[in-house]
Amino acid sequence: PPLPLLLPWPALALLTACCESGRDLAVRRLLQRSGWTAARVMGLSCLISAALTLPWLLLAPDGWPSDGTRLLLALAAGGLVNALAFWAYGRALARGDLSLVLPLINLSPLVLLFSGWWLLGERPGPSVLAGVALLVLGALLLGRGTGGGLPLLSSPGARSMLVVAVLWGLGAAFDKVGVNAGGSLTWVVLFNLVVAVPLLAPELTGSGGSTTRLAAAATSEGLLLLVLLCGLTGAVGMVCQMEALRQTAVVHVIAIKRLSTLMSATVGVTLLDEPRGGLRLPAAALMLAGTIAVLNAAR
Repeated sequence: PPLPLLLPWPALALLTACCESGRDLAVRRLLQRSGWTAARVMGLSCLISAALTLPWLLLAPDGWPSDGTRLLLALAAGGLVNALAFWAYGRALARGDLSLVLPLINLSPLVLLFSGWWLLGERPGPSVLAGVALLVLGALLLGRGTGGGLPLLSSPGARSMLVVAVLWGLGAAFDKVGVNAGGSLTWVVLFNLVVAVPLLAPELTGSGGSTTRLAAAATSEGLLLLVLLCGLTGAVGMVCQMEALRQTAVVHVIAIKRLSTLMSATVGVTLLDEPRGGLRLPAAALMLAGTIAVLNAAR
């Protein structure tokens, strides 16, 4: 297998976090420079990720699915949830500062926690309660980082990212099922295609402008490199994440992957001159700590 897939799961999860942060920056830049919709940018990113992973899959001796039925079920459920989540994710990056919107992804474990409590009668232990307290404290501090009020009420980008947190909390298990049924490379290719098609449906049907004009615009405006960077970081990050899922539980991988939220928030404050870093970065760190506490309790 390729060298990256020989790495242990902690290294793969950390590489996933780095790729996620890189994609965040590339998507943000592409949204700002192109004026394209969030659906177009995220759809193109997923489509290119699938195209870049496909040759890798074709060369892999064991890259084909072992359980087609489970794979299709995971794609149907995961594709629907993630198409909406990716669209909301792009809107959040377009409408809010990185240091404000990205830490909110760390609220996704609360969805799993409350669903287990409500549907299964599971009672949270002390470490879970401590994690929830850190998440709430971080969210309140992040709210002060907006200049007053709660992020949910005062920032359109934050509202979109809260939708992402809920959807990714609900869909966290689909990746594990899909990887076990089809292998990491197969899942990355098919997942990205299933997500890209509804996001790019206006382009494919001609109602949002032809794909030829879209390609010409990307080339003429010098956006092609950014589009390719979005797809490349998305592909490498997702392959590493799915391979890590084959080696350990979902919660372990997500706990490390969420470091990307702190990385991107730090870049937003230090390199992009986003305001109120003295509040937002500690808030991001608190929410990350809360996420890790909640996920570790779910092991």
